[in-house]
Amino acid sequence: MNTFSTNVVAVCALMLGWGVTVDSASAQQESFMGGYDPKEWNVGHQARNQNQIVIEFVRPGEKIDSWTELLTVQVLRKPRAPETIDVLVPKMHQEISKRCPAMTWNVINRQFVSEVEEAGMLYEWTVKGCPPDADQHEVARVVYGKFNIFRLAYTAKTSALAPEKREKWIKDLSAAIVVVLR
Repeated sequence: MNTFSTNVVAVCALMLGWGVTVDSASAQQESFMGGYDPKEWNVGHQARNQNQIVIEFVRPGEKIDSWTELLTVQVLRKPRAPETIDVLVPKMHQEISKRCPAMTWNVINRQFVSEVEEAGMLYEWTVKGCPPDADQHEVARVVYGKFNIFRLAYTAKTSALAPEKREKWIKDLSAAIVVVLR
């Protein structure tokens, strides 16, 4: 089994363990599908604990400590009373925003309640001229599912993404969906 398949199995297995019982006979689980082509990435780092899974992908030939492009997939166990998305998203980037107060934010789009999503936000941030951090531009999407919180983020070490690359990632991340497995 290749590394990507192993990681998908690990993510799915952990998410299955997070399933919430709907009634005594059935449980529901969910996954976040799409948003990127896994064949274009290699696992650079992964970590998990009882509350989250983080898998960071790098381009072939790159390492986690010397990447030019980074794709982050994060699954968080959703608490019973989660913070609003407007509170959670800035908290996710609290450390870098403290180090780099000139960090800029832009909310690109908000998603509202649907059958499988409770809320979502597509946003971007940039950091420029903040050593030792390299200039970075990230486009990310956070989605509150019924049972988990999902984050999918594309980050490049550049002061600004080329307009066509930015639009591609906005389109790709917007296409990712929460899928409920029964």
